[in-house]
Amino acid sequence: MLLLMTMVAAVFAGLMQWQLSRTFTVVGLTEEQQLPRPLSEFAIPGEVFPESYDRLATVAVELDPANSFIVANRLQLRGESQVEGYWLITNSTVVENGASLTLAIAFSEDPVELKNFEFPTGKLEIAGFVEPSDPVRDGGEYLGSVALSDLVNRYFDEPTPSYPIYLIVQSGIDMELEPIQIGIRSQQVEINWLTAFYAAEWLFFAFAAFYFWWRLVKDQVIREREVAQSS
Repeated sequence: MLLLMTMVAAVFAGLMQWQLSRTFTVVGLTEEQQLPRPLSEFAIPGEVFPESYDRLATVAVELDPANSFIVANRLQLRGESQVEGYWLITNSTVVENGASLTLAIAFSEDPVELKNFEFPTGKLEIAGFVEPSDPVRDGGEYLGSVALSDLVNRYFDEPTPSYPIYLIVQSGIDMELEPIQIGIRSQQVEINWLTAFYAAEWLFFAFAAFYFWWRLVKDQVIREREVAQSS
C-alpha cells in the first residue's frame, strides 16, 4: 500500500511541477535588450531574425514623402490609459542597401494635423522599435492597419527589395507632433494565479495520498490492539 501511495503521490507531484512551469512567465526586455542596435542585427530585406520584435533599432534612411499615409484606429499610450487616434506612416529608403522600410512617425487624434506635416529631407539617423506587419484591415477613408504587403504594392509598381517589418520611430526626426508610445516593458515575472492554485491543489492531493496510507496503518494498529486486549 505504501508503494502504491508513493506512486500516486509521484504522479500528483509531476502534475504539480507541470502547473508550476506554466505559473511563472518572464515577459518584457532585459536592460541589454533595450539598448539600440543596428537594424541589420534584427532584419534584412525579406527576412526578420528571431526575437527581434519590440527591439530598438538604428538605421540611416531617406524619407519618401510621396508614399506617406494615415492609419486609423491606432491606440496611444498616455500614462496608464490609452487614447484612440491616427498614425502617420511613410516609406523610406535605407541608405545602406536601398531597400524599402516603412516608418510609423507620429500619432495624433486629429488626422488633419498629420496631413500638414512637412517631411525633412536628406539622410536621417533614426531609432525605432521593430514591429511586425499587421493583417490588412479596412479603415474607411484612411488605411486600417500597417499591412506591409498592401503598402509595398502602393509604394511600387514593380517588385522592390523591402523589409518585412516596420519601425515605430522614437528619435531622429525633428517634429512638433506627438511621438508614438506603445509601452515596451522591462523584463519582469508574471504569475498566472489560476495555474498556481492548481499546483497547490496537486500538492494537497500528493499529501492526501500519504495521509490515506497513514490512516490505513493507524486503523490496522487500533484493530490489532483491540484484538490483543480482548484476548
